[in-house]
Amino acid sequence: MDPFTIIALAVFLPFALAFMLPVVGKVLKGNIGWYAFSVALLSFFLIAWVVPETIRTGSIQGSLRWIPSLGVNLSFYADGLSMMFGLLVSGIGVMILLYSNGYMSKKEDLPRYYQNLLLFMGSMLGMVFSANTLQLFIFWELTSITSFMLIGYWRDKPASIYGATKSLLLTAGGGLFMLAGFILLRSMTGSFELASLLHDPSAIASIKAEPLFLITLILIVIGAAAKSAQGPFYIWLPNAMEAPTPVSAFLHSATMVKAGIYIIARIHPIFSGTEAWFILVSGLGIFTMLMAGFLAFRQTDIKAILAYSTISQLAYMMTMYGYTTYHEPGIGVVAATFHLLNHATFKACLFLVAGIVAHEAATRDIRKLGGLRREMPITFIIATIAALSMVGIPPLNGFLSKEMFYETAIEMGHLLGGPFAYLIPAAALLAGVFTFAYSIKFIDGIFLGKRQHGHLPEHVHDPSFTMLAPAGILAILVILIGLFPSIAVDYIIEPAAEGILLEDLDLHVALWHGFTTPLFMTIITLIIGILVYSKYDSIGAWQDRVNLRYPWFSVNYVYDRVVDGAMGKSKSFAAVMQPGPVKPYLVALMLLFITLGTIPIFFVKATLIPEDLNFDIPAYEGIVLGLIVVAALAAAVLRKYLQAIIAVSAVGYLVSLIFIYLQAPDLAMTQILVETLTTIIFVLVIVKVPQTFREKITASVFVRDLVISAGVGITVLILSLNVTQGIVSPFESLSYYFIENSVPLAAGHNIVNVILVDFRGYDTLGEIVVLCLAALGVNNLIRSGVDRK
Repeated sequence: MDPFTIIALAVFLPFALAFMLPVVGKVLKGNIGWYAFSVALLSFFLIAWVVPETIRTGSIQGSLRWIPSLGVNLSFYADGLSMMFGLLVSGIGVMILLYSNGYMSKKEDLPRYYQNLLLFMGSMLGMVFSANTLQLFIFWELTSITSFMLIGYWRDKPASIYGATKSLLLTAGGGLFMLAGFILLRSMTGSFELASLLHDPSAIASIKAEPLFLITLILIVIGAAAKSAQGPFYIWLPNAMEAPTPVSAFLHSATMVKAGIYIIARIHPIFSGTEAWFILVSGLGIFTMLMAGFLAFRQTDIKAILAYSTISQLAYMMTMYGYTTYHEPGIGVVAATFHLLNHATFKACLFLVAGIVAHEAATRDIRKLGGLRREMPITFIIATIAALSMVGIPPLNGFLSKEMFYETAIEMGHLLGGPFAYLIPAAALLAGVFTFAYSIKFIDGIFLGKRQHGHLPEHVHDPSFTMLAPAGILAILVILIGLFPSIAVDYIIEPAAEGILLEDLDLHVALWHGFTTPLFMTIITLIIGILVYSKYDSIGAWQDRVNLRYPWFSVNYVYDRVVDGAMGKSKSFAAVMQPGPVKPYLVALMLLFITLGTIPIFFVKATLIPEDLNFDIPAYEGIVLGLIVVAALAAAVLRKYLQAIIAVSAVGYLVSLIFIYLQAPDLAMTQILVETLTTIIFVLVIVKVPQTFREKITASVFVRDLVISAGVGITVLILSLNVTQGIVSPFESLSYYFIENSVPLAAGHNIVNVILVDFRGYDTLGEIVVLCLAALGVNNLIRSGVDRK
C-alpha cells in the first residue's frame, strides 16, 4: 500500500467508523468506548507506519481530482511537521479514549460523545495533512464545528452552551479571516497548492514583494490566533473548560489549540524573515504569554488554571516561531517545535489529573481541595512530574525546551540590539516566573497542605487503572524525553523543524551544557518564582477587586455586550419583520412581486395584451388547461383541508398531462412522483389537525386578499404574454445545449436528471441542504414538545 493511501485511510477512517457508532452502541452498550479507542489506535499505527518513509524521503504527497475548474485536488502532504502533529493527534487521542472508558458514566449519551471525538480527530488529521489551503480550511472549520459539539456536550448546562457558542463564534469567525488570507495568497500565486508553494523559493520571494503581503499575513494570523486563543481571542478557552475533562485534555492540550500554532509553523517559510512577521507573531505571543500567565493567579477552578497556563504556553511557541531576521529567519523554530511536543505530553497529563481529582473529590474548586497526597499518592506523583516539567525543572522534558526558550530570547534580543537586548529576555524570564507560580499552585492547592474535610467526600482514593494508565504513560514520556532527548529529537523534532526551515539539520540536545546564561535565567526564575508565589493569593485577590471595580476593562465584557446587543437587536428586528402568522409574509411578498413585475412593463412601454397572440389551442390541451383552472379555483374556495389538498394535487397531476402532450415523458414522470410524495406527506400531516379552516375572514380582508391575488395573477399573465415583446432581450434557448451535451458530458440520456444532478448540481445540493435543515428544525420542534411533556 502506497504512503498516500495510508495517510488517506488514517484521515478518513475516523469519519467512516464514527458514523457506525450508533449501531455499534446497540451491541456494545457501555463498552462502546473500546470501539472508539480501537479506531484511534488504528489511525495512530497507520501514521506511524509512514514515519520511516517520510524521514527517508523528506516528504510524501499525493492527490485525486476534486474541483478541476478551480485547480483544486483532494491532496495530502506529509513531511516532518505534519507527521509530528499526526502522531500527537492520534497518539493523545488514543490516551484520551482509553481514559474516557473510566471517566464517562454509562448513563451518558456515549455514542454521541465518542462519535464527536472521532469526528474531531479525523478533522484534525485532515487539516495537518492537507496539501492545499482550500482543503485545509474545510477541515479547519470541521474542527470548530466538532469542538462546538464536544464543548457543549452537556446540553442541560447553560455554562456549557455558553462556552460552546463562544468557541464557535471566535474560532469559526477567525477561520473566515484566514480563508480571506488564503484567497489573497491564491491571487498572488495563482494556486491553492500550499505544499508546492513551500518548495518554490522564487514564488515566496515574489509574495514578499507583493503589496498584498501584509494584509494577507494579518488575515492568516488572525485565524491562527483565534484558534490558539492568542491575544484578545483567549477568552473562549477558559469557558471551554465546561466540556468533559477528557475533551479538555484532547482539544486544549495537543490538538485544537495547537491548530493555530500549526498554521504559523506551516506558513513560516513564506512569511518569516520580515519585520511584519516578527512584530505580529512574536509581539502577539509576548503579550499573550505575560497576560495569560498573570490572569491565571485569580482562577479557582483547577481546569481554569490549566486553561490560562495553556494560553500562556501556546504563546511561548508563538513567540519563538516569530523570532526572525532577514538573515536568520528561523531563530526559534527548533525551540518552539520541541516545546510543542513537550507541552502536549505534560499538559495532557495535567488535564487528566484534573479530571481524576474532580472525579474522585467531586469538585474542581481549588479552595475546597488540599491534602490529597496521602489518599491519592500515585496521582500526586504523576501530577508533580507533569507540573515540574511545565516549570522547567531538570531532568524533565520541559527543562530542555525552557532552556531553549531562554536561549532564543537572548539571541533575538542580541540581534535586535538596543533596549530589545534586555526587554525580550526579561519578558521570557517574567513568563517563566508566572509559569512557576501557577504550576506550584496546582500541586500545592490540590495535594499539599491540610485536607478540607467539610468540602470533600469522606473517602478519596486513586482512580481505576483505566483512568490512571494514560496519565501515567504521559508522565513516563515526560521523564524519558528529558533523560533521553536524542530519540525524540532525531525522529520527531529534527524532521519537523526541517519541514519548516526547508533545510537539513543536525540537532543535538542534552540536559547539561555547562553553566550557561539560560541556566542562570532558570535559577533566577526559581528564586523570583518562590517570592511571587508567596504573594499568589494576594495578587489574585487584587485582580478580583480590579475586575469588580472596572468590569468594562475586560475582553469578556466586550464580547458579552456585543453578543447580547446583537441578540437584542435581532429580537427587535424579528418582532417587526417576523410577527408570527404566515399570511403577512405572503401579503408582503405578493405586493413586492407586483411592484417589481410592473416596472419592466412601464420602462419598455409594452402593450398589455399583444396583438399577435395565437389562440389556436388544440382541444386536448384546452380541456386540460381548463381543468387546471377549475382545480386551482377549487383549492382556493374549498373549506376543508383534505378537499383543498386533493384539489392542489389535481393541479400537479394535470400539469403532468401537459408534459406528456408536449412529449416530455421524463419530466412528466418526475412531476408525478414529486406530486405523489408531497400529497402523501400532506395527508399524513393533515389528519393530525382540525379538518376545517377556523380563520374568520371579514369582508374587508376578503376584498384585500382578492385584490392582491388578482394583481399577482394579472402581473404574471402580462409578463408571460410580453416576455418576447422587449421585456427580455432575445436569447437562444439553453435547451439545445442540454440536449447536445447531456450524453457526452454527463453520460445520461434522461436530460431532466442530468440537469438536476450535473449541470445544476450545486443548486440541487443547496436545495437538499435546505430540506435537511428544515427536517432537523421540525425534528427539534417535535422533540422539544415531547421533552416538555
